[in-house]
Amino acid sequence: MKAGKPLKTFHFSTEMKQSVSPSTYPNDKTFLVHELQMKKGELTMDDLKHKQAELESKSLELEQEIIDKQQTLMNLHQAIQTATSKFQAASASHLAAGLAHEIRNPLTTIKGFIQLLKPELQADRKKEFADVALDEINRANTLLTEFLSVLKPGSPEKRKLSMNKLAESILKLFSSESILKDIQFKGTFPEDELYVWADENGIKQVLVNLLKNAFEAVEGNPATRPEITLVVSKLEENVSVSVIDNGSGIDQLSLNKIFTPFYTTKAEGTGIGLAISKQIIESHGGQMSVAIEHNKTIFKFALPAV
Repeated sequence: MKAGKPLKTFHFSTEMKQSVSPSTYPNDKTFLVHELQMKKGELTMDDLKHKQAELESKSLELEQEIIDKQQTLMNLHQAIQTATSKFQAASASHLAAGLAHEIRNPLTTIKGFIQLLKPELQADRKKEFADVALDEINRANTLLTEFLSVLKPGSPEKRKLSMNKLAESILKLFSSESILKDIQFKGTFPEDELYVWADENGIKQVLVNLLKNAFEAVEGNPATRPEITLVVSKLEENVSVSVIDNGSGIDQLSLNKIFTPFYTTKAEGTGIGLAISKQIIESHGGQMSVAIEHNKTIFKFALPAV
């Protein structure tokens, strides 16, 4: 180095530093991490919404399954109750039928002995006691027969039956009684034949029971001229049959219990006839009812027309 020669000084500019400043060129790694965090947050919300929808769907399915199970349980409970009631009713019917048969046997024996003793009682001028005893035994047997018919009704032999013709035959059957008792008894039938699928003997028994009751009712009401009308008509898809009388009528209590077995307002009635009649009609798929209209009692039953 030569003496006296000045040294050259170098100065570094700050522009270069500014040109490579992080603010000018951001850190790529930091930027990517932030972007990934944003995407991760978005995916998490979508997953939560999807899971929420799945849970709501599962909840609805479980609620419906619970409702279905509850309905099944209710149906099962009802079926058990129905089966239990039917079993109890069948057991009671069998027990009652057996008891009725057992009562009949000693009655038959007693009747036989009374008939054997009847000549001796007649000699002692006590024949009337034997007659009364025999009448009561016959009445008891009749009651038992009707009772058994309620418990074990026979299988009906159904066929196509003209209600017009059956009603006309019943009208003729009671015509002589109406004349003797001075009861106005008439029938109202349509011109066209009305048919039902039914057991003739069963329906005839129903009509006889209803008309017997009507004749007894009008005899008990001497205040007015006794009238009984037998009406056959078409009612929608059914054949309707009505027995109308202007007799003594039925009070509200009896009206509610009139078809109950053994319920009767008659001194010597058994209370079986109407119960049997209603059962016969229902076994044919029909319905029976009673009503009071304009001081007249109307017993009506309807059977499906064919």
